[in-house]
Amino acid sequence: MLQKEVADRISAKPGTKDYGSLSIAIQFYTHASTVMTVPRTVFMPQPNVDSAVIKLIKRDQPAAEVIDETFFFEVVRASFAQRRKTLNNNLLNNLPLLKKDKSKLEACLEEAGIEGTRRGETLSIQEFATLSNSLYK
Repeated sequence: MLQKEVADRISAKPGTKDYGSLSIAIQFYTHASTVMTVPRTVFMPQPNVDSAVIKLIKRDQPAAEVIDETFFFEVVRASFAQRRKTLNNNLLNNLPLLKKDKSKLEACLEEAGIEGTRRGETLSIQEFATLSNSLYK
């Protein structure tokens, strides 16, 4: 059982406001789902937040095949560094490997089939894996 806001972030899907690097980190290794919401009124003393019970089932294999898991998570963190920025801006400014090399980033995004004008919260785990693998090469 966790705070409902944390449970929502863990089980969030791409394109939602709760989806972020925590969602990807958990869902990369597990199937995550919210089982039930527990209202604050059932606790004494009553807290200021609702709770939720989540279910995590470990995957046999990670959700996507990546060349380097550490680098994959660096790409994910860089993509969410400033939530309202595009992938182009976030990756250029927050991924040391690129060293502000816009042409290299554009080539990798094109190879991965991802628009640089998208935001991190719109990419699935598989799209992050494809992008990570392209950047790693």
